[in-house]
Amino acid sequence: MAEGNSGTAQARFAVTLAAHPASGQTVSVQVASANGTASAGTDYGAVSTTLTWNPADALKKVVSVPVTGDVAPEPNENFFLNLSAPVPAAAVAISDLQGRATIVNDD
Repeated sequence: MAEGNSGTAQARFAVTLAAHPASGQTVSVQVASANGTASAGTDYGAVSTTLTWNPADALKKVVSVPVTGDVAPEPNENFFLNLSAPVPAAAVAISDLQGRATIVNDD
């Protein structure tokens, strides 16, 4: 995604359940951003939250991470969104623990 010259743009990560647990129970997973070559607070806004799916919810949820625009010539940078601590652990297997976003320098 292009960073822009000012303000913020949103990097969006889709987090999708393969299927609701057979028992129809509520499930959740912890979500947190992590630095790569981009730094939280300077290049993007840190995110830490819990995603929760109730039995009737859509399987896909979207996590938005604000990316800060600037006019500094710099290389492309990246950051990550990590998933952890599924509840109930026996009902939720995380197939991809980490998503990656690339902030494309447009200066």
